[in-house]
Amino acid sequence: MNKQQLRARMREILPLPPDVRGEKSRVICESIIAHPAWKNAHTIALFTPQMREPDVELLWQSANGRRFAYPRIEGEVVVLYAVDSLFDLQPAQWGIREPSAQFSVRVRPEEINLILVPGVAFTTSGLRCGRGGGFYDRLLAELPAGAAKLGVCFAEQIVDELPVESHDVAVDEVVSS
Repeated sequence: MNKQQLRARMREILPLPPDVRGEKSRVICESIIAHPAWKNAHTIALFTPQMREPDVELLWQSANGRRFAYPRIEGEVVVLYAVDSLFDLQPAQWGIREPSAQFSVRVRPEEINLILVPGVAFTTSGLRCGRGGGFYDRLLAELPAGAAKLGVCFAEQIVDELPVESHDVAVDEVVSS
């Protein structure tokens, strides 16, 4: 199955009903909070979820002094900005919310200790299929070697194998429910 076929297949099976999505998102967030990478991280890159993705914004309840950064698409790249609350995010393209570059502080890739990475599908070994465009692949390639990269998805998004291209960047682990 190629990436386009895989994306179409995932659109057929997702989104999950709201109550199922909510419960699975809660379990995923609990797993992230229990992960050593979370416990050791000061600056964490999150993402604003689409309806086909787990709601990781529940993690704000466990911030405990951590700094959260969110991606903003600027041309062909993703730039991370620190935000103080979810109210700092504004509607943007593709139905997601982004930080305002005008009111947010830019976070350099080398400041990130942990990044949560969305995707259309993952393998258990960390291969990832995104939505296309390579935005996250370019961002992940900029992160320092010590930054933990956790793929975040529903169990329905785990597949046995994925087509891999030279620009694809794998995550260290996948957290799912």
